[in-house]
Amino acid sequence: MAKKVSIVSLGCPKNLVDSESILGCLIAQGWEFDPSVEGADLVVLNTCGFIESARREATETLESLLKLKRRKKIGAIAVCGCLIRALGNELPRRYPEVDAWYGPFDESRLSETFPLGPLVPPKPERAEPARKPVPFRDTVRRRYTFRDENRLLLTLPHTAYLKIAEGCDRFCSYCAIPAIRGRFTSKPLEAVLSEAEILARSGVKELVLIAQETTFWGNDLYGEPRLAKLLAELKGMNAFPWIRLLYTYPLFFGDELLELFGGGDGDASAVLPYVDLPLQHCNDAILKRMNRRVGKSETEDLLARLRETIPGLTLRTTFITGFPGETDAAFEELLEFAEKWRFERAGVFAYSAEAGTRAAELEGQIPDEVKEERRARLYEVLTRVSAEQARAKVGKSYKVLVDTPVVDDSGEVEDFYVGRTAADAPDIDPVVYLTGSGLTPGEFCRAEIVDTQQQDLIAAVL
Repeated sequence: MAKKVSIVSLGCPKNLVDSESILGCLIAQGWEFDPSVEGADLVVLNTCGFIESARREATETLESLLKLKRRKKIGAIAVCGCLIRALGNELPRRYPEVDAWYGPFDESRLSETFPLGPLVPPKPERAEPARKPVPFRDTVRRRYTFRDENRLLLTLPHTAYLKIAEGCDRFCSYCAIPAIRGRFTSKPLEAVLSEAEILARSGVKELVLIAQETTFWGNDLYGEPRLAKLLAELKGMNAFPWIRLLYTYPLFFGDELLELFGGGDGDASAVLPYVDLPLQHCNDAILKRMNRRVGKSETEDLLARLRETIPGLTLRTTFITGFPGETDAAFEELLEFAEKWRFERAGVFAYSAEAGTRAAELEGQIPDEVKEERRARLYEVLTRVSAEQARAKVGKSYKVLVDTPVVDDSGEVEDFYVGRTAADAPDIDPVVYLTGSGLTPGEFCRAEIVDTQQQDLIAAVL
C-alpha cells in the first residue's frame, strides 16, 4: 500500500505554490497525496512567519497536529516555511516531537529525508541556526533552483498561481520579508513560459501571477524591470482567457505595461483590468517612515493614470493603521484618501511590530487599542465603498468564471453556483452567486446582476 502524505499550507498564495511543489516532489517519488490529515503517514506543515498573528496560527496548527500524532492518528510531522527562519532553534526546543524542520528554499530535502519504504521517522533535523533577524544592509540575494514545474495544484483545476520571483528589494521598514526570503530573484523567462505551458495543458483558464513584488520582475536579469515583456509573452500564448496580476508596487508602471491591461470580457486572452497595488498609507511623513519610496502626490498621479488608461479598472489595495508616528491628523487624511479614490477592493491591517525591523525601533509606537480602533474605522469606509460599487452593477451583465456548484445536505447539486467576474481574484475577493442549471466549473458564462449581498453579487445566467 502506498504511503500517504498530507499537507497543511498556511499564509499567502506564494506559500501555496511552495506547498504544491513539495507535493510534486514527493508524488514523483511514489507518495500518494491524501487531502485528509488523519491517517496520513506524513503530514507537512508549511508555515507563514510574516507577522505575529501568522506565527500564532502556525504554532496553534502545529500543536493540533501533535495531538493527532500522540493519538497515532498521523505518522511523521515535517514543518517548513517562513516560521523556521523567523524563530530559529526555539522551535525544536519547544516541539521536540516534530520529525523534521526545513527553512525557506530547503523544502526539497523532504523527499530525501522521507524516502519510501517502511516509514521510520528520521532523527529530528535541526532548524536553521537561531539568529537575530538579518539587518537590511546584510540581506543576501539568494540563488536557488526553481522547482515549480511539476507541482500538484491545490487550487480549483481551472485556476493556478504562477510565482515569477522570490524575495524582495523594497526594504519597507515594517517588513521582515527580505530577512526571511532574501533579496529579489526573478524566475527566468524561459522557466516562467515553460511552467505556463504545463498549466495551460492541464486545463487552467485563469493564470494568477504572484511574487513579493511582481512589477520588479526582470531587474536582476536585465538591469531593469521587464514585466511588460513577460506579460506580453504570456498574453501572446493565447492559452489563458484570464491573466491576473497580484502584488504590484507603485513604481515601474510605464506606458508599455499599462497598455497591456484591459479586456477580459470577450477577449480570447487578456491581462485583466485588475491592479493589486498595496499602498499601506498616503501621508507623506508616514510613507517616508515606512521607506515606501513614493509620496502622496506620486501615488495619486499613478492612481489617476490607472483610472484614465485602463477601461473598467478594478483597483485593489491594502493599508496599515497605527504605524509608529501616525497622528490623528494623519489617520484622518488616510480616511479621506480612501473615500476619494474609492478602491473596489481593499484590506486593512493594524500595524504589527516585527523584531529586527527598523519600524519596531521607531519612536511614537501606538497602543494596540488605538491601532485596532483605527483599523475598524477604515475597514468600515472601505467595505461601504465596495458595497456601493457592487450595487451599481445591478442590471448589468458580466462574463463570469464558474468555480463550484452548490450542493444540498444530501450531496445533490442545486441549480446554484459560485463564480467570479474579472474584478474578483480567487480566495481574497467577493464572489458571484449564480442561478442557472447545467453549468460546468471552469467554463465561462454570461450573467446579469440582479441583486447584491453586501459586496457579493447575485446573478442570473443569460
